[in-house]
Amino acid sequence: MERYAWGAPVAIDLFLAGLGAAMFMIAVVASLAGGKKYRRITTTGALVAPWPVLLGVVLLIIDLGRPGRFWEMILRRGEALNRLESPFIMFKIGSTMSIGIWLVVVLIIVSFIYLIVTILAFPFKWAEKLQKIVGVIGVPFALLVTTYTGVLIAASNNALWNNWMLPVIFVSSAIVTGIAGLTAVLALLQILKQDSAIGSEVHRLEKLNSRVILFQLVMVILFIIIGIGSSPMRAMIGSAFGLLWWIGVILLGLVVPFLVGLKGGTKSPSVAVLVSMLVLLGGFSLRYVILIGGQI
Repeated sequence: MERYAWGAPVAIDLFLAGLGAAMFMIAVVASLAGGKKYRRITTTGALVAPWPVLLGVVLLIIDLGRPGRFWEMILRRGEALNRLESPFIMFKIGSTMSIGIWLVVVLIIVSFIYLIVTILAFPFKWAEKLQKIVGVIGVPFALLVTTYTGVLIAASNNALWNNWMLPVIFVSSAIVTGIAGLTAVLALLQILKQDSAIGSEVHRLEKLNSRVILFQLVMVILFIIIGIGSSPMRAMIGSAFGLLWWIGVILLGLVVPFLVGLKGGTKSPSVAVLVSMLVLLGGFSLRYVILIGGQI
């Protein structure tokens, strides 16, 4: 079986990093904009956001084959080691990969701190202000994580990837999947707790996501128009990958959820979970098709 330099493991890592980063941003925005009104969204986002990012890093380390290779990207052991001194940080300002790794590491740290202060905010009033401060600090890192995944491959000479719309698509896709992820978690909580009050949060997120999905659809169309002159783009949307692109990404991952949100959302939490899963699968498929399509 042919093994691509950037295959499914990388696509999963990019997907999970964007998913977790978007969840974090949504949680912070909900906290700043709505306070107690959107507290359930904030709490859910805070509790869930760190784990997809961390899981993506773990899977990437496993894919590297030697875990030490990942740590070599973060910490460098110099001659000081011979004198039993501590290793120092590996950071290359001119390397998109190095910057991206450190953005992810910082986001994981900040998101776990945000998780802790969010829990503390329930019994302690002082933690509410700290929660907002940590959230504001973390948002730029989360936004950069959603952006760098697109910038990383758009900076290459690949005819399919070298498209200025690619970072925009990855950012919008991250936000769409982040909202869908939170919607799925809240809908599951509604099923388990039989709490109809959670349903209002689910409908609110579904309506919000329909607007973001519409924006992403426009960006995807522009991405295709800009790159249609290249053979990799024509191969991606016209080959066997075209089925995954048009059906998995466009139809099931974007159009169906958009129409559902446009009509006011789903009528039951079970359907909300199903629609959210379509969005998540579409978000992963988008990254997978683009990554593999550029290596065909």
